[in-house]
Amino acid sequence: MTNDDRFRLDRVPATEDDWRGAVDGVLKGRPFEKVLVNQTAGGLDIQPLYAPASTEPILPVDPHRVAHGWDIRQRHEATSPSACQAAMLDDLEHGVTSIELGTPATAWGLDELRDALEGVLLDIAPVVLAPHTDLDSARALVDLLNERGDALTSRCCLGLDPIGAYARSHRVGAVDQVAEFASSIADTHPNVFACTIDTTRYVDAGADEVWEIAWMLATGVAMLRALEAAGLPVERAAATISFRVVADADQFLTIARLRAARSLWGSVLAACGVDTRPSQFHAVTSPAMFSRRDAAVNMLRSTSAAFGAGVGGADSVTVLPFDGSDSTLARRNARNIHHLLIEESGVNRLVDPAAGSGFVESLTDRLCDAAWSAFQQVEADGGMVAVLESGAVETTIDTAWSARLARLATRKESVTGVSEFPDDAPGAVIPEPVGGFPLRRPAAPFETLRDAADRACDTGESPVVHLAALGSLADHTARSTWITNFLAVGGLDVIGGDADGAASAADAVAAFEQAGASVAVLCSSDPVYAELAAPAATALKAAGADCVALAGHPGERRDELASAGVDAFFHVGIDVLAALTDLHERLGVR
Repeated sequence: MTNDDRFRLDRVPATEDDWRGAVDGVLKGRPFEKVLVNQTAGGLDIQPLYAPASTEPILPVDPHRVAHGWDIRQRHEATSPSACQAAMLDDLEHGVTSIELGTPATAWGLDELRDALEGVLLDIAPVVLAPHTDLDSARALVDLLNERGDALTSRCCLGLDPIGAYARSHRVGAVDQVAEFASSIADTHPNVFACTIDTTRYVDAGADEVWEIAWMLATGVAMLRALEAAGLPVERAAATISFRVVADADQFLTIARLRAARSLWGSVLAACGVDTRPSQFHAVTSPAMFSRRDAAVNMLRSTSAAFGAGVGGADSVTVLPFDGSDSTLARRNARNIHHLLIEESGVNRLVDPAAGSGFVESLTDRLCDAAWSAFQQVEADGGMVAVLESGAVETTIDTAWSARLARLATRKESVTGVSEFPDDAPGAVIPEPVGGFPLRRPAAPFETLRDAADRACDTGESPVVHLAALGSLADHTARSTWITNFLAVGGLDVIGGDADGAASAADAVAAFEQAGASVAVLCSSDPVYAELAAPAATALKAAGADCVALAGHPGERRDELASAGVDAFFHVGIDVLAALTDLHERLGVR
């Protein structure tokens, strides 16, 4: 083909079959599904190619959001009213548009809320109580609205979440009492959201996207029933409910899960005969995605999560501080991520930015189907309260986390700066939840290994591995570089690998003895391995090496090399956590 041929207008467009044929030629017999098709945690396939979709936007038209962006919500952990009042005003002056107050050690009372919210205009900047079950705190916020004259205009959220309380305390709250209270203020405070459906603790404990949405729907239906029993018409009951969901670094899945959640809740309301204003969806960046090491990467994770939430149609978004602190820097960074996306990138300027994307539309549709089936199963099993109290929810979460942990261990799913490209930059303090479901961070198992290695260094027992490089630098540098990063994941330092390696088994022993290490890892190319790996391994073992490993897949030579003294093979696809834990034990790291 000439260069001119590429620009001919009469060329026949390539079809998907043409593309598939070209791909098969590159794969050379390797299975397409195994090499190029991935899966989400919920078991939904992700294909390598999608055709453009032709569906209409599914997100509601919100002129204010298009013009000004979503509600920028900042969370404040309320250790005391005075401790967070100044910080809240600073946030509001710099672009934050609503405040979420964390649950304090003692319940929020009217006096505490007066002090904490002095200077906050509740009709302009709504205040949201973090999910809880304390009716006195909810009443206190209502009393403050009455006192300020904002009862009819404020869009504050009282945060009452009696069913989701199980994930926070292993106990369901008083659903009927919450429903009666919400019913009692529905007419006098028409824009206040009394009830919150919070699914974040399920996801932070390891739940996948399918069950998150299924449990959200089941909880919402249970609250609708309770509110209707308390005397509210179902349409008015729906208007008292808001949702609090997770946004994480998988931006496409975050987009799809928000679009699917809104679409399915709309289906629930339609089945109830409700035609009302859209429900409020509040997205919160997940602390589970954060790493303690190389905390700066958390800023990138938060940006991806906020982007996904914005494109997915979240009405309000909270970006948690990247280092787990309440410092001025952390709060400013959280605010500026919103400003970057809204003011500089204009993510909000389209009603439904993902509409027409074949990938996102397909993922949304399949997520809707899977989550709806799971929701029906929950209803068949007695509803959300029943499956929580039976332990079925925890069992499902534990199963999902076990499967994800296996992917993490083999680095099919990576954590940048931790399981891949490890960095020892200053870290973060990630607050652990008190009670209820655990916070399961993908970075944590690897951080445990790094922490153990650090403690060993602090006591003068530096865990060092000798790279027994073979052949020239050009021969071994690829695997030397790979294994150096592999060992760094476990906090293990290396000696050697930065110059030409040994030309014989005797040279390998001399370098090993000079290093003074007890563990050696052979590094070189396959041709050099064919000549030197077995004799070098035997010689190193005879010289006193406690463990001899080989960087690379042994293929058909595994038994031969093992007989020569190779104890372990480090290559892509192995259980990294198990391999590094074994090395720690051999090096005496506890």
